[in-house]
Amino acid sequence: MMSNIPQELIIEILARLPVKSLVRFLCVSKEWYALITDSDFIKLHLKSSIETNRDRTLILNEDEFSPPLRYFSAVQFSKDNQFGKTFEIYKPLQNWVISDYCDGLVCLHRGYEKLEVAIWNPLVRKYRKLPIEPIEEPSCFSSCIRFSHLAFGHDPRNDDYKVLRVTEFYMTDSMEFEVKVYSMRSNSWKKIDEQWPNKEICCQKLLALNGDVYWLAADRVVQDLESILAFNFATEKLRLYGTPVPPDNDQFTCLDVLGGFLCYIVNDYLNSDVYLMKKNGVESSWTQVFKIKQHVVCRDFEYFRTLMFSTNGKKVLLEEHQECGHTNLIWYDIEKKRCNRVRNRSFPYVFMVATCIGSLLLLDGDNVIDPRQKKNKGKRKRN
Repeated sequence: MMSNIPQELIIEILARLPVKSLVRFLCVSKEWYALITDSDFIKLHLKSSIETNRDRTLILNEDEFSPPLRYFSAVQFSKDNQFGKTFEIYKPLQNWVISDYCDGLVCLHRGYEKLEVAIWNPLVRKYRKLPIEPIEEPSCFSSCIRFSHLAFGHDPRNDDYKVLRVTEFYMTDSMEFEVKVYSMRSNSWKKIDEQWPNKEICCQKLLALNGDVYWLAADRVVQDLESILAFNFATEKLRLYGTPVPPDNDQFTCLDVLGGFLCYIVNDYLNSDVYLMKKNGVESSWTQVFKIKQHVVCRDFEYFRTLMFSTNGKKVLLEEHQECGHTNLIWYDIEKKRCNRVRNRSFPYVFMVATCIGSLLLLDGDNVIDPRQKKNKGKRKRN
């Protein structure tokens, strides 16, 4: 029967299916295995997932003080913007923390002196450990304070997934950077010799979007002069952008991604103003999309992150962090200026969210680890 169906139609049908079904179909035949693991089909399926928001899933990284840290998955029901009951998902690497995510892949890390990084696809349950790359401390910065930041994203020009690692070294009155980029295509790290400006990173995390990595930076000479730095994965060059509004000492600012756009959030005691860069890399395209009055969200909230728009684009999902440490998910209605808290007793008390889409990336290939195969090998050895 299958021989009577054109190959193009089979590919089109399969590309519309969720990841869970396609993983099961790997066992149908050698032909289907070859088709589903083919790089062109994986790209086609990913494009379809992005366009349709299929398999949209929240990965909740439990953020308690004592390990082991757990991961939970919550699937969004597209019609009413509700989430199903969360369930704990298999975690192949214990006590690793989510640092970033892109196209259904999640970047994990652990360690300080020896920073380890891995890329994980939670839906196909496979991961790749990156080769350990030593942090090279500048010769004149012995016994200095240092901080490492990671960002993970897609380089569309070279069709490659990359990790940016920026390490800051601090002495009393001086600062140095070490910058390295990992390529999944070459499975290797590369040191970047680009001259970095004398600006310290002043945000919790770096953000990868459309081939660039963004972060807020503060000038060490002119105090309180905040700007946005962007590193391009393809050119390996830096660009400097201005913020949509001048920063104020009494305000807390942060960067995020919302609806595929760079998002700048300004928080003060009364309001939170949210701006989007509507044209990638065009500073004049900053547009204020909504304002949230603090009492509408919660009187004791510390800060929030923007996660995603609802299916009709009229609401935005917020990750709210309260001063007491509790985390909530909130749907904010942009037109009605009202909030509805997502009430789900299965959510952990404190968590960080990674939004994932259905992706077959890491389904097959070199240096990809399948924990289930490792378990089976261990059982055979014991027998």
